[in-house]
Order: sequence, then structure tokens, then C-alpha cells
Amino acid sequence: MRDILLRKIRDEYDQKKLRALNEAEKRKDNIYKDLPELEELDKQIALSGIELSRIVLLKPENFEGEILRIRGKIDTYREEKNAILKKNNLSAESFKPVFECKLCDDTGYLESGERCKCYKQKIIENLYDMSNIKHRLKKENFGKFDLGAFSNEKYKEEKLSPRQNMSNILDACGNFCLNFNDESPSLLFYGTTGVGKTFMCNCITAELIENGKTVIYQTASNLIEIIEEHKFGRTDESQMNKENYNYLFECDLLVIDDLGTELNNSFTNSELFNIINARMIADKKIIISTNLSLTDFAQTYSDRIISRIFNEFAIFKFFGKDLRF
Repeated sequence: MRDILLRKIRDEYDQKKLRALNEAEKRKDNIYKDLPELEELDKQIALSGIELSRIVLLKPENFEGEILRIRGKIDTYREEKNAILKKNNLSAESFKPVFECKLCDDTGYLESGERCKCYKQKIIENLYDMSNIKHRLKKENFGKFDLGAFSNEKYKEEKLSPRQNMSNILDACGNFCLNFNDESPSLLFYGTTGVGKTFMCNCITAELIENGKTVIYQTASNLIEIIEEHKFGRTDESQMNKENYNYLFECDLLVIDDLGTELNNSFTNSELFNIINARMIADKKIIISTNLSLTDFAQTYSDRIISRIFNEFAIFKFFGKDLRF
């Protein structure tokens, strides 16, 4: 499955780059058709470049003089070319391919050899397609968020109505997306089931993916499975799971849904802290949702996790009647 997925993405990138190159070639042909003198100048510049290379290689008697002569000729041709371009509202950029990604020129890889951000996001999007989450994001996003679904009546001992509370949370989450690259804190959503936590996580995920950010969305149980397969199955671990594990640390935003539903022990506590701590040191955002109360949450997880989350996350309580009923 992993090989098929990567081959599919690789083919998409090859086609994107080829399309950009073909379109650039067509633009150049059209420009040359309208301005044949420009084509002739480019031809002379290319021939002069070949002549210069030959002189450098052969090093004849008047070596330095010949180099100066040819370079002067190339400069003259370029001045004439620039004058024609300016006169016709063109520039050197008019001949260059227009790639979708300016970082990797639609190759998927940076000069360092690392995968480009766009390539990683493409893998994540394809994984979302396979898990059907992308279909959910089309239905659960800020555009589909309905405050009217929340009661405007006072709820139990809470000071705000569920609608007023959700309005405040909605504003905060909108600002979180808007100022994502700034020093906005990570988020903890807590409250009983069916009060909008997962829907809000999906809204933020959809918004940031739309804005070109890399987002990994996992339930707590799936997160632990990825970690366990990486830690205990390294000898025969699939490349896909290895990448999934690395993305937990590398993605712009990690969303952990339903924390508290996973099997909890010293191993999961240690690994969860490792992810949270590493991401916070790297200034990478996390969103955690849980059905646990803050008291139960503090009793379930290690002091190190609690210290990190309670001191450095913005914490929002969701309450009200279960909207699913």
C-alpha cells in the first residue's frame, strides 16, 4: 500500500513539473513568434557562451583579450534584449516555468535532499483520503459551524450559556488559525461527550490544511499504536509507519483526539510526554481533546505531562447537552 501511495504522489509531482515546463516553453515560443529579434539575440548569446567556453578550454595566444571581447559582445546582446523586454512589458521571469511550490520547484525535494513541506502534506492528505477523514473535514469546518446548535440557556453551575461559551471558544480558535505562525499557545479542549470538541478540532484541521500547513490528526488510541509499532517492531516496521511516527514530531500541528481513551501505563505516559515536550521545544503546536475532567486528567497522567499542559496550553472547557441527541 505504501509503495502504491508514494508512486502515485511521485507521478503527480512529475506531471506537475512537466506541465509547468511545457507551459513555459509555449510562452517562449509565442514571445519569439511576436518578437523574432528576441529569439535571434538569445541565439547569439548562446553561441557566444559556447565560443567563450571554447576559448577558456583551448587558451589561445590572446587568451585574456578574447575573453574580454566575447564578454563584451554578450553584454551588448543582453542590453539589447533587456531593452526589447522592457519595451514590451516583459521580463526574464516571462520565460521561466511557474511552479506551484516555490520551495522545491515541484520536485518534492529541497536542495538539502529533504522532502519538501508540500510533499509531506501531500502524503498526509492521501493518508486522510484513505482513512476517510478528508470527507469529514468537508462537513466539519468553520464554514459549517452553527452556533445556533448550542443552547442559550444557563447550564447547571456554569456562568455562561453553552452558546456564549462556544462563541468565545470559536473566536479563540479562529485567532489560533489566523496567528498560527506567531507565539499562540497550544490548546486543550475538555468536557463531556457530544459537546463540540471533535468538531472544533476538525474545523481547525480543515482551516490549516487549506492554508498549506501540515496537520496530523490522530485519536489517542491510534497515536499509541503508531508509537508501539515503531518502538517494538523496528526490525519489520513498514516505511509508512516510520513516516507516521516521524510526522508526529515534524508536522506543523498535531491533533490528539479523545486523550484518556487509550490504554494508560508508564510506557504511554513516557511516550506522550516525549512527543509533547519535543514539539514544545521545537515551538510546534498541539491540540488535545479529552472527555476527562481536569481533576481526572491530572490523576491519569504524569506530573511532567500535567506541568507542561496546565502551564503552557490554553485550556477551554466545553459543556452543555450532548448535541448528538
